[in-house]
Amino acid sequence: MSERNYWPHFILALVVFAIVLGVWTIRVAMEHPVELDNSFMMSYREVDENYYQIEQAARAFDKRYRVELRNEILRPGEPLRIVVQDHAGTPIPNAQVEILLTRPETSKYDRRLMATFVGDHYEAQVDYPLEGRWDVVVRVRIGDLFRYFKFKRSTRRIIEDKP
Repeated sequence: MSERNYWPHFILALVVFAIVLGVWTIRVAMEHPVELDNSFMMSYREVDENYYQIEQAARAFDKRYRVELRNEILRPGEPLRIVVQDHAGTPIPNAQVEILLTRPETSKYDRRLMATFVGDHYEAQVDYPLEGRWDVVVRVRIGDLFRYFKFKRSTRRIIEDKP
C-alpha cells in the first residue's frame, strides 16, 4: 500500500485561501470608502500645512475666551445654543460662529450653518435627518483669534464631553 502525501494539497489550499481573502478585502474596501476627517472644516492638506498656526491661535483664544454648547441632547426643532464669553463671563456679541453638524461615521449628512447672536448666546436652527450620534464642530472667530471645538451629542441620550 502506498502512502499519500497531502502537503501539495495543503499548499494549494493556502494559496487559494490567500487569494479569496485578498478579493474579499478589496471588495469590502470598495463598499466602505474612507471618509475624510473634517474636524477643522478644512482639507487634510490645509490642516497639515497650517497645524502650528492653528495650535498657536487656539492657545491665544483660550487665554481670553471660553465656548460651550448648551444643548445636552439634540432635539428636533430646538436650535443649537452656543455660549461665547470672556473669562469674566461677559458674552461676546461680535464673534463669527460657524457650525458643522456631521455624523461620526460619514459625511453624507453634513450641515454647515452660521449662528446668530441672540441675547447672551449664539443660535442656529438645525434639522436632523437621522437620529443618533452627531459631532458638532464649531469654529469661533473673534478678530484675528479663532478656535475649533468638537462636541459629541446625540438625539437620544446625554454624551459626556471629554476635554
